[in-house]
Amino acid sequence: MRSLHLYSRLVAAATFVLIIAGGLVTSTGSGLSVPDWPLSYGKFFPPMIGGIRFEHTHRVIAAGVGLLTLFLLFYLLRAEKRSWVKWLGGLAVAAVLVQAILGALTVKYLLPMPISVLHACLAQSFFSLIAAIALFTSPEWLTTERISVEDAPKLKRLAVLTVGFIFIQLILGALVRHSGNMKAVSAHIVVGFLVVLHALLLNGRISQADGIREKLTGHSLFLGSLALAQIFMGLGSFIYTHRLEPSEVPRLAEVLFTTGHQSTGALILVTCVLLTLRLFRLTAHD
Repeated sequence: MRSLHLYSRLVAAATFVLIIAGGLVTSTGSGLSVPDWPLSYGKFFPPMIGGIRFEHTHRVIAAGVGLLTLFLLFYLLRAEKRSWVKWLGGLAVAAVLVQAILGALTVKYLLPMPISVLHACLAQSFFSLIAAIALFTSPEWLTTERISVEDAPKLKRLAVLTVGFIFIQLILGALVRHSGNMKAVSAHIVVGFLVVLHALLLNGRISQADGIREKLTGHSLFLGSLALAQIFMGLGSFIYTHRLEPSEVPRLAEVLFTTGHQSTGALILVTCVLLTLRLFRLTAHD
């Protein structure tokens, strides 16, 4: 089972690399650098010039993640005894297929905003799903005994609410990335501060919870640190995309800020999802 857990973590890490690669495609404006799909200019390996290198690299990594996910399902069917975890593996493969279809549609219909937003949101959801499978196959999940915690239901509700705000924030972020709508920008900023507030509040509550403080404080501190770092990344992204004069070629700092902002958002979602799952696993029902 340990090898299954380690392999799941490998798939999760590869998925995060894919999210970064996808962010680079959008940040560099390379989404339509390759006009055909699934090949690139009819080739498996086209000339890696201009935006082609970002778009084609993204496709190669996506294909690799798809294969890793298929092998993960086979691994789960062979080694995992819990049927619900096997179903999650099947759901992950289904998500890969849907994501591939959405990717093809973005090329065919020249980056339609609704499909691009859905493509981005599904990528974040898939990342969370793979990370959850890694948690479900971990020694902690399989062996930890429940701990009685005062006000556990309130703590769980706060964690779930924080996940909800983060996912809303990611939807708004995708709308901003693919539409530039200023109303979406304003809503994104407002919900962003709600995310930071709830992440810090959750961290404070966990640090005061006897019984689970030692197990979850490091995890919750990491979430709070990511949320604070995201403010800096978001500010840089806003300045470069909405306050400075646009340039013909995206500035390096703009690419780094916008891609980092998106990738950190993915990490925040996964970190909070895993923290919430661990919280539900560790705490006894009062």
